[in-house]
Amino acid sequence: MDLISSRYRKPKGRPKKSRQVKSANAKKRWAKKSLDSEQSIISSPNATNSSELDKMNSVSTNVDTNYIIMCKTLWSSLLKNIPCHECKEKTLQVSQTNSFGFSSKIFLSCASFKKEFGSVFTSEREVEDKTFHVNNKVVEAFLAIGRGHSALETFSMVLGTPSMDSKTFNKCMKNVCQKNKDIKFEMLELSRNAVRDAHIRENPNLQKSAVLDISVSYDGTWQKRGYTSNLGVGCVIDILTGIVIDFEILSKYCHECVISERDLEKNSVEFKIWFAGHKNECEKNFHGSSGSMEMHAAAVMWKRSIKEFGFRYTKMLCDGDSKTFQHLNEEKVYGPDMIQKEECINHISKRLGTALRNKVKEWKVKKVTLGGKKPGSLKETTITKLQNYYRKAVKDNAPDVNKMKKSIFASLYHCMSTDSKPQHSKCPVGAESWCFFQRAIAQGETPKSHKKMKTTLSELVVEKILPVYQRLASDEMLSKCISAKTQNANESLHSCIWRKCPKEVFISKKRLELGVSTAVREYNLGYVKNICINEENISETDSRFLLAHKKDKKRAAQNKRKCSEIYKKQRNEKKFKKQRNVEQEKKNEGITYAAGAF
Repeated sequence: MDLISSRYRKPKGRPKKSRQVKSANAKKRWAKKSLDSEQSIISSPNATNSSELDKMNSVSTNVDTNYIIMCKTLWSSLLKNIPCHECKEKTLQVSQTNSFGFSSKIFLSCASFKKEFGSVFTSEREVEDKTFHVNNKVVEAFLAIGRGHSALETFSMVLGTPSMDSKTFNKCMKNVCQKNKDIKFEMLELSRNAVRDAHIRENPNLQKSAVLDISVSYDGTWQKRGYTSNLGVGCVIDILTGIVIDFEILSKYCHECVISERDLEKNSVEFKIWFAGHKNECEKNFHGSSGSMEMHAAAVMWKRSIKEFGFRYTKMLCDGDSKTFQHLNEEKVYGPDMIQKEECINHISKRLGTALRNKVKEWKVKKVTLGGKKPGSLKETTITKLQNYYRKAVKDNAPDVNKMKKSIFASLYHCMSTDSKPQHSKCPVGAESWCFFQRAIAQGETPKSHKKMKTTLSELVVEKILPVYQRLASDEMLSKCISAKTQNANESLHSCIWRKCPKEVFISKKRLELGVSTAVREYNLGYVKNICINEENISETDSRFLLAHKKDKKRAAQNKRKCSEIYKKQRNEKKFKKQRNVEQEKKNEGITYAAGAF
């Protein structure tokens, strides 16, 4: 590319300001009183590029560096009782001149003697590219909380600190992304080794196997809602350990290509020459609809799993929302060996709810009312309860398909039972049965009236929704639910990713890679191990280490609390109570808001 004329190069996003800066600095130097050359190297406020300052203010990325926020007016108060060694007066003061982002140049001087004794930047420089360490860390911090340059300017405005322009922010973000690439491979290697060790402990016969057959959970997510996103992510999680072992990012957009197409014209010779040099760095790596990103990302990861990682993903837990499973078998990623599919029981139960709502709409068109407020109708709260009954029947009876099927239909017929026609033959018997009718019989008591049942269904409703149950409780469907697993791990990972890259803001593929990699590190390793990989030579007394340890401890406590049966029961009770209150409020108030109703 060096041999190509400058007119073939990618046009600059904005005019270069180096000449303006140099001219302004020159005017400032001429305006000041001349100092001797020995002092000017150290004390001149504008000597920002001196080799001495670069040596004094350079730091490797391995150095442990912490920062504090301090009010400028308090600087000189530290020196108010210290006399100047030249004039013996207590008039030493600290002043600030130039600011380069969050790094400022400060110098020590004597107000009485009119002399400067030295200057230093408030941040050290990186050895590799001479950027200020604090600027890189501030950009990394704002990206970690899902915010960009605009939020950084607001932060600086409120706090009253100098900020950085978007060009500096993007340069620092590039540095952070480059550092992240080096850490990414180390983190994934640690994760895969942990997965391999866990499977070998589970089955010692796998010790000598070069390739391990494992079950994974796979799901895709998009940067924008509505399946029109330019960016999509696919993540593979090992089911046994819950560790993320691979991810792939697909992009339909490259900002540099868009700018160059506009300025050079897509079909011009200049653009073709420019693109030849840009091709390896182009962020656009996918052509197709946004909805197909999930299955194409899966194909990429499945094809490289054996050669690069020594894993064969033979069983895939997925939600059934995309064509991923069929696409992988059509591609024959493992040759003649077919991949087995397992269903997420949460998504299966959601399918039941969706199918029941569709039945209500379908029969409403035919002048048959299944919904409504009358007893035995298919209300929204009833549909939610039927979903929960279905999920519980699958989870409690896995892996026995016959028991699952019997329990599913037991929940349906139990709800349609009446005093004149009880239908509890499929309900579990015994004094510990959840069915009040069978429990009373086992205890030798007279069963209570069915009128006290909270969830009831009429015979008409059951007749119309029975085909839905027969489809979702078939042997073929339930055989895919024998593991009774969910994709909660994938959903949790997705929430971690989009907290760092909000869906409301457009971002580049480079920033999304940073967000995904950081989220996976925190998800797999926790905050302490993540910061130990990110910051070498960090001590246990460092404030960053202590905060990371605190966050890990809090995270573990929350996980333990939320996984307890008491918490789950209370959560469901609160959920149903809230739904009942909302319905009661609507009933009392009548229609207060409706599109075009008033």
